[in-house]
Amino acid sequence: MKKLFLILLLISFSFSSLVWEFGTDGEISKKPVIYRNSVVVASDDGTIYALNPSTGSKTWEVRIGEYPNEIFIFDNGLITSTRMGKVIRIGEGGRIAWTADLTSQLYNVSRIYGASANAKNIFISANNGIYAISKTGEVNIVTSFANATVTPPASGADFVIYGKGSELIRLSETGTVMFRAHIDDGSFWLSQPVIHENNVYVGSLDDKIHAYRVSNGLKLWEVKSRNWVVSTPIADGNTVYVGSNDGNLYAIDASSGSIRWKTATQLAIKTTPESGYMGGEEVVFVGGSDRNIYAISKNDGSIVWKGPVAGSAGSPLYHQGTVILGAADNNVYAFSTARACSITNPREGDLLGKKEVVITGKLVSESGGVTVLVSINGGNWIEANISESDWQLIVDPSMAFAPGLNSISCRTIDAGGEESGPKFTTVAINNDPNKPLSELKVKLSTSSIIEGTEFSMFVNDGDDGSSVERFTYIINGEERTGSKIINLTLAEPGQYSLIVRKMGFRDYSTTLNVNQSGISPLILGGAVLAIIIIVWQVWTKVLSKRFKKRK
Repeated sequence: MKKLFLILLLISFSFSSLVWEFGTDGEISKKPVIYRNSVVVASDDGTIYALNPSTGSKTWEVRIGEYPNEIFIFDNGLITSTRMGKVIRIGEGGRIAWTADLTSQLYNVSRIYGASANAKNIFISANNGIYAISKTGEVNIVTSFANATVTPPASGADFVIYGKGSELIRLSETGTVMFRAHIDDGSFWLSQPVIHENNVYVGSLDDKIHAYRVSNGLKLWEVKSRNWVVSTPIADGNTVYVGSNDGNLYAIDASSGSIRWKTATQLAIKTTPESGYMGGEEVVFVGGSDRNIYAISKNDGSIVWKGPVAGSAGSPLYHQGTVILGAADNNVYAFSTARACSITNPREGDLLGKKEVVITGKLVSESGGVTVLVSINGGNWIEANISESDWQLIVDPSMAFAPGLNSISCRTIDAGGEESGPKFTTVAINNDPNKPLSELKVKLSTSSIIEGTEFSMFVNDGDDGSSVERFTYIINGEERTGSKIINLTLAEPGQYSLIVRKMGFRDYSTTLNVNQSGISPLILGGAVLAIIIIVWQVWTKVLSKRFKKRK
């Protein structure tokens, strides 16, 4: 059953993170498009929906048949196709202008893999060939082949490029092969080739993203990931962005093929990225199989924001301060991009114990005057400490978390409004209150402490060797605090008791022996005694005998 769920905006320039949500009866994985001031989405329930981009209310709908492929604009109309073999042109108000049925005996298509267009024709890649369809719906066969799996096509001014098996093929509009580029392992599949300037970029099942020269198919570079690349890349300026089934979004230098950064999510990224802005910062939006939509900084790959949805997230669209996407839960979501926060620590699925938890994240805002609030398990919102674009909140896990699964959420308030939910950036963690205490590793900068002379004490985590912050140390009963490295001076010689304490660690205790500076009277007396003994020994064994002989 179709539903519309509208989250009312806060008054006076105030926005919530989730602006609206619209429900259909099928999964939505393809990128929405803007057509005649409406957001148009294709649902696997076989219906194309046009929605108001501000409210999510339905403008019109039209049924075309189950499992539509991507939607795009061609000759002032909407073009889509169905996996089962039909190509449809939709006009204003959702009226169907024409349908090209490729399942007829003339073409005998059983599967359409995708479509694209240049100024003159729509190109269709199907199981048995490549087809060109005119503005009026007339079909021409560009090339035929035996039953095969192919990629969606990319269209140039007078050519089409597609992947078939281990080959990337460029054809003229009349079907002449202009180049064939081969990969050694795997094959091309769901990743649609993308033409940008003089190059074409495409992912494949050899775990790589490939770059070729459009004119002749010359291999320019390839980048290896750790799993299939079925995401369709985008090229923005001199950077190519693409997801991988290894869970990373890759930013690749378009000229050299060097990886500028890669950002990990929890599961595969199969969607097409989208350039946009979040809180005034340039980001790449991408939908993840882990049921989140991500905004990732173009500058350094840091996660600026993560928005939860109830199913695998589809390919997003950035439009006028909102990011809009469908998901495998059959819904369309629109999130505001005016402000956001992310949680960088702890990470999704981390196992926590008795150690203090330093919750950290990043924030962005178009309006300034930002406050970040944190909630644990849906409880009260606690204000975090902010330093420029970062925020931090330190909690005692024994007080903050329940045993087992817990959630941490953040939301942002600024001069323009606030995130009011119901969906916020959230990570899920596991808490084990029975996890054993860790060991503190304490090291001194010297093995011989001298009164009045400064020395350093290094405090590290025995689990990973990292420096420990915010610990307590007690010297002869006097309690002090420190972080990482502290410098000490003990004024008097003698023995000092040292105890170092930190939440989640066993106490470290030892005795510090402080030596007197200069020459100790005891040492001086001992030295004089030693000299007397040496002189006596020399006298009695050597000099006394010689003295007697002379007599």
